[in-house]
Amino acid sequence: MGLIRNLQQRFWPRRVGTAVYVWPEPNLGISEITQRKVDTLPPVMRAINMVSGDLARLPACVQADTPAGYDKVPSDVAELITRAPNQYQSGFEWMRCMVRDLMTWGNACSVIRRTVGGEILELVPLLPESFQLHYEPDGSVSYTHTEMGKLHPDELLHFRLAGTSNPLWGDSPVARCRATLDLMAEQEECGRQHFRTGGIGKVGLTTEENIGEEAVKRLQQGFRSSHATAGSIASPIVMQGGMEAKTIGQSLQQQEWNTARNWSVRQVAQIWGVPPQLLYADESGNVEHTYTQLRAYVDSCLSHYAALVAGEIERKLLAPGERFYFDFRHLLKGSTDQVITSLRQAIDAGIMTQNEAREMLGLPQIEGGDELIFSKNYAPGGQTDEDSGGYEDAED
Repeated sequence: MGLIRNLQQRFWPRRVGTAVYVWPEPNLGISEITQRKVDTLPPVMRAINMVSGDLARLPACVQADTPAGYDKVPSDVAELITRAPNQYQSGFEWMRCMVRDLMTWGNACSVIRRTVGGEILELVPLLPESFQLHYEPDGSVSYTHTEMGKLHPDELLHFRLAGTSNPLWGDSPVARCRATLDLMAEQEECGRQHFRTGGIGKVGLTTEENIGEEAVKRLQQGFRSSHATAGSIASPIVMQGGMEAKTIGQSLQQQEWNTARNWSVRQVAQIWGVPPQLLYADESGNVEHTYTQLRAYVDSCLSHYAALVAGEIERKLLAPGERFYFDFRHLLKGSTDQVITSLRQAIDAGIMTQNEAREMLGLPQIEGGDELIFSKNYAPGGQTDEDSGGYEDAED
């Protein structure tokens, strides 16, 4: 019953009155950015959605260590993870869920349900706040769940980021970098307040006449009702009696608000290791090629999360000598003509068969396409053995 209740909490929305979904409050909650609120910041939402979605859609398989190197092998674990880890989620949804929790909370967890014989039935995700790690007096480790009670480590897949105080418990990037994220929330709130008044600074009205306290209050109230909102920006200000109006303070442009927001986007990129250009930061002076950005994204960000996920799967679900492998090739491939050119060179060099190349292009296998082909250009002196023998015969 505890497992079912956890799934209900995770996958079924809580009803508030007659509503099924509760919209987030318009106020970001300055200085209170938490794991639950952090994705209300657009750059953070973009980073989390991009990384979790990209890792979830990568082709994955189980490989075994053979004398010829790692080779793909049939695996029930790979079928379970990539197709339907549980009855509620597809493989894409489960992996995306795990990576989102990992990036936000620093920890992500799924219960491993097995048969009496030890066969894996399904992987059921847990709420990030619902489980905790404990050290036992004998030095062993256990987990507790709010509904299911005590759990042994072998019963869970626990993905975790690096921890500063506990090596077996990950630190949340949101908690560690809250000052930066709070500043971004304050920038958004500042912009919202400015745009409510048309994006201009505070307006001062000056006159040489002494108009009295009551007249000042009436003037302030009248100006506020007619000109203090973005919708009234086109309303003309009519001045009488030598009164003048001028802006006091600075506008958003003068405060370099856009520059500050762009700096915050780059800070988010640093927190999660995503190239700033992929978060739509203004990098006008950067002329990096798209492929260079993707390569940096895969090397400095995506591959790290893939290693965390694969390591825990290998440790808990796979046999010795097996590994869980994410294929990054389709993320890094170039244009169609570039791909075909590189595949042709690999086939000519005897590195890849025709069917392996066709598989990368999503094409069906052909008869005789599993044989390696060696071009004459890759033989010693540019000749094959037969050609070399032919020249010797001719000389004799």
